[in-house]
Amino acid sequence: MRIAIVVAIIAIILLLVACQPTRVLNTVVPSGSYDLLSDVAYGDHDRQRMDIYVPTQDNVKQRVIVFVYGGAWDQGDKKEFEFVGQAFARLGYVTLVPNYRLYPDVEFPDFIQDVADSIAALPDAIEQHQGRVCSAGNDIVLMGHSAGAHTAAMLAVEPRYFANANATNLTISALIGLSGPYDLPLEHERVKDKFTTVEGDEANPVALAHADMPPTLLLHGEQDTVAEPAHTDKFASRLRELGVPVDVHTYDRARHVALVASLASPLRFWTPAYNDIQSFLTNHQLDTPCP
Repeated sequence: MRIAIVVAIIAIILLLVACQPTRVLNTVVPSGSYDLLSDVAYGDHDRQRMDIYVPTQDNVKQRVIVFVYGGAWDQGDKKEFEFVGQAFARLGYVTLVPNYRLYPDVEFPDFIQDVADSIAALPDAIEQHQGRVCSAGNDIVLMGHSAGAHTAAMLAVEPRYFANANATNLTISALIGLSGPYDLPLEHERVKDKFTTVEGDEANPVALAHADMPPTLLLHGEQDTVAEPAHTDKFASRLRELGVPVDVHTYDRARHVALVASLASPLRFWTPAYNDIQSFLTNHQLDTPCP
């Protein structure tokens, strides 16, 4: 009964705080399933730091999950997403959660380039764990929520970011987007000031999608009013036209925050997003353990 009450209280808090609920979850998730490499620098700016969650159990997976959090490109911090690092480290994945520079200090494309730079720095950062981690940090699954899903999609559709980061030996094995704005409305009040330099479709994943993209999983809540489900519908439709393998899961009563919040173990009753991600990784043979 006490557990049920605690979970109900957490759910109410998440609904009340809308787009900034995640720090609440870090206090209630299990611990002890990972070693944390904290505040690893990949650039000179204070925001160019990343956290790397290295699983402590056996059967660590060969691929690395890169999670890009949202926040409308003007808020958010990697420390708020410990529950995400824990969730996937518990499955055996080394998990990278980078910070990136935010508006008004920078605007497009700098925050996307920052994430690419953090991924390029990953192999050196995890080298000290090579006795247990077989991955060289250059075979990744890109995952993001909200604005972070847009960034993850941009990294999958536009190779110039990794080229600029000199990440020439990189494999993107999958793209997973949660509640993402893939047909970006540049005139929107929460978007326009951060994308003033955009020319044509250079910030639009739907328009930039191509046939060489990796298998893709798109998750969206039907009650999302921040990034409407039509974004996932358009992106999925375009990927199917191109012959890219794409799975789509929508959740009837889920709102914008619910998908990322339900990655935390106490709230997995909220949506089956965590199980759907795990099934996708297994179905595409992306859960191969180290030899």
